Amino acid sequence: MHVPEVSRALATRGHNVTVAGFPGSPLMKEAKALQLPIYSLPLKSYWHPVQQWKLRRLIQKSGIQIVHSHYSRDLWTLVPAMRRMDHIPLFLTKHIGTQRPKTDVLHRKIYGRVDKILANSQVIYENILKTHPVQKDQVELFHLGVDTRRFKPDAQIRHKVRAEFSIPSNAMLIGIAGRLQRAKGYLEFLEMADRLSRRYADVYFMLIGGTSRGENKEETLIRKKADELQVGRRLIFTGFRKDIENMLQALDIFVFPSHAEAYGLVVLEAMAVGLPVVSSKCDGILDIVIEGETGELVPPREVTQLVEKVETLIQSPEKRNRYGEQGRRRVLEEFSFDKMVDHLEYLYEAAVYQREQKNWTK
Repeated sequence: MHVPEVSRALATRGHNVTVAGFPGSPLMKEAKALQLPIYSLPLKSYWHPVQQWKLRRLIQKSGIQIVHSHYSRDLWTLVPAMRRMDHIPLFLTKHIGTQRPKTDVLHRKIYGRVDKILANSQVIYENILKTHPVQKDQVELFHLGVDTRRFKPDAQIRHKVRAEFSIPSNAMLIGIAGRLQRAKGYLEFLEMADRLSRRYADVYFMLIGGTSRGENKEETLIRKKADELQVGRRLIFTGFRKDIENMLQALDIFVFPSHAEAYGLVVLEAMAVGLPVVSSKCDGILDIVIEGETGELVPPREVTQLVEKVETLIQSPEKRNRYGEQGRRRVLEEFSFDKMVDHLEYLYEAAVYQREQKNWTK
């Protein structure tokens, strides 16, 4: 939901924003719900002559000054559509890494048109420089931000959510959030829950999230694993929830044992509501969690260490409180949504100015 949320923020600041995306997609539905202008763009492959023509007409008729893509493949439609539009900057945000180098002639031509590639973490930044035919000044480290007015500690919401799921107010609640997918570390979370439930009778475990289309086998595997455990009613599947900011309020500890994570926005959201975090020590998480200050880090797939770190927090209210307070402070200072939009506006303005200067010198 990054695209519609940022688009709404830019619109609120006085910019005219049009959201283009695949018709009927969650992104487009959310953009429409936010009353943003939308443009259906049914791109299913790399080559779309008709869509190129339609996009070109849209850019010309709407007086668009900046184009920003969030999917690399769409550049193959955007770049031809923007032919001879040298005054318009083109941005790309990379949310995931690339395994195969893109250094052939065609990729050099496509990426040569991109003014800025925004990398959401240091590991993605380095991946782009390693695998893409770009110069260092084309790439910018751009951390996604959290709305700290929406994600903040709230005792009333905490009580309401716990009541909804019949969780005692004095119980310890440990949670994970994300798609029901093995790569997110759900099986490790369940193994941790099994071990800790044998030691603590008042500890509950909450799995927040649903399955994505085409991943039903993943959910079946995770639920089968849960059925094999002896945790009983203390293990709670919430299903997909749009009110993630409310669900996080109910927790005491947030656990995120993902196998690999380009960024980990949900970890920031947990920190924003004041939760101590135990997460995998990998990839984009290293940009977010400061070990021993805002949370604990463990190697991916390492259940024994995961159990040990979580148990340390169960036994130490002082450490939980300290990590939670310092985590929220870190989000406010470094990862706020407003600061992210400020950064984006600055990059847009700089790119427009640079394009104008180049065209003037010509």
